[in-house]
Amino acid sequence: MIENKTHSKVDIAAFQQGKKGNYCCGDAYVTVEADNYFICALADGLGSGEGAYHSSKIAMDVIREHHQENVPNLLEKCNRALIQERGVVITILKVYFTTNEIVYGNIGNIGTFLFSDKGESTRPIPAPGYMSGRKFQYRLAHFPFRKGFQFLLHSDGVTVSQSDQQWLKNAHSPELSIQHLSKKAKNQNDDVTIIAGFIT
Repeated sequence: MIENKTHSKVDIAAFQQGKKGNYCCGDAYVTVEADNYFICALADGLGSGEGAYHSSKIAMDVIREHHQENVPNLLEKCNRALIQERGVVITILKVYFTTNEIVYGNIGNIGTFLFSDKGESTRPIPAPGYMSGRKFQYRLAHFPFRKGFQFLLHSDGVTVSQSDQQWLKNAHSPELSIQHLSKKAKNQNDDVTIIAGFIT
């Protein structure tokens, strides 16, 4: 299923699909926009189905409730909320409009691609592991942006190839990006979430 969300400064399109045989997707995502910042986060619950979704939803509920906090604090709060839960891998992107900076926070295999307004691409390297209430080591990075910047987050149910990356650089809307990648995702036997965002 493809969803479109239009915020005042960021356009979002997303695709989700559950693993064959499950009635729900084990991934969850959230987008929140405030006056000075925007957050997009994606969590992939370990395993698949309802148990995985329960963990990923807990993490996204934490972010929705505490979105005003910085990325390290959000990651720590998510981790504490997942004590005795199945656990998740997660990426948070927080876009600060006042400083034109994106803060990337991650643990685990959520794929992330960033495309500048000039077509330059960056793929932050994720931190190994997952969060489930125990001590963990996250990865934090900062990236500048201008209007026209694009980002893409995806769970491990889909692979984004070099040719896909070249195609995405020239996409003119998040909907086109999602339509392109969702065709590949339909052949995968796993939970899949893909989120494309354009900063307008």
